[in-house]
Amino acid sequence: MMRKTVCMLAVALAVAGVAQDRPIGASQYGYATDQFEGFEAFGLDDRIEQKTKSIWFGTRFDTPAEQLAYARAELEKGHLRGARKGFEGLIREWPAAMEAVEAQLGLAQLYEQRKKYARAFDEYQYLLTFYSGVCPYDEVLGRQFKIANLLLHDNTGMFGWVLGGTDTIRQRFEQVVRNAPSSPLAPQAMLIVGGLRTSEKETDEAIKVYDGLLYRYPESAQATDAAYLSAKCRYDRATKNAYNEAYSRDAIAFLRAIAARMPRHPQIGEVTAWLNELSAQLEERSYKNAVFYDSRQRNRQAALSAYRNFLTEFRDSKYADRVRARLEELEAKQK
Repeated sequence: MMRKTVCMLAVALAVAGVAQDRPIGASQYGYATDQFEGFEAFGLDDRIEQKTKSIWFGTRFDTPAEQLAYARAELEKGHLRGARKGFEGLIREWPAAMEAVEAQLGLAQLYEQRKKYARAFDEYQYLLTFYSGVCPYDEVLGRQFKIANLLLHDNTGMFGWVLGGTDTIRQRFEQVVRNAPSSPLAPQAMLIVGGLRTSEKETDEAIKVYDGLLYRYPESAQATDAAYLSAKCRYDRATKNAYNEAYSRDAIAFLRAIAARMPRHPQIGEVTAWLNELSAQLEERSYKNAVFYDSRQRNRQAALSAYRNFLTEFRDSKYADRVRARLEELEAKQK
């Protein structure tokens, strides 16, 4: 039932548009795409360059099969440097050979076993980029997601404090989503991306990520969390920018949508409290603005418009009778 209401919320809010896909790889979970709301901008200059022949990574044998056997033998002996150079040499000398796929996978696994996680992630990404149709795509995607989580854990102190910047780590989770948008890992990765945006006080971008998750994955388990977190970001933004009416109205509209579409949301009490607080603040501000036009600026037309708008929006307000009486006075004078 909760997932159905989340789906209805996503449709009702129309919080994001579906980006046009630009395939760069494929798995059973669909095609990769570069465009996601709230993600780091991604251009052609960011694409991975294909490895080329190098004097630093030569080959010892005349065939890719022999070279692969040599690199694996070095790995079994614990000669990690020899194994790495053996794999690299094969990939660069025979990039179109099937053995190159196995060599690239072996190279990524080698770095992962050595806990060189950032490099391992990049080598797995090379595998998905240039050998997407012939490598174990979904298995590799899972390895990338696990590595990204390990990097995030290593960047967090004992009490949950972030020890350094999170941009690079966030981009790795974004890459997981881009690699396979339809993967079950995608909504969880997006939830983490939104959290990292929030931790860096990038509230506008965090809202885009959470809203994108709601729109793209309304039936996922993470959609309920995304609705709450997007609401919290909007509430925090509105309270920190108390005089920005656009932020207040955006938050109120979103909170109302959640209250209407997800009445059994686990955090509905908190959401309702935020809605009541922001609505009361907006009502107070709208009334004071109308009085200001009336009594300080003595701008009759502006006051008339402000009073009318107030009654349209807050017809049950504690100020409603007072506003109606004053509105009648101003309209009589105008006639």
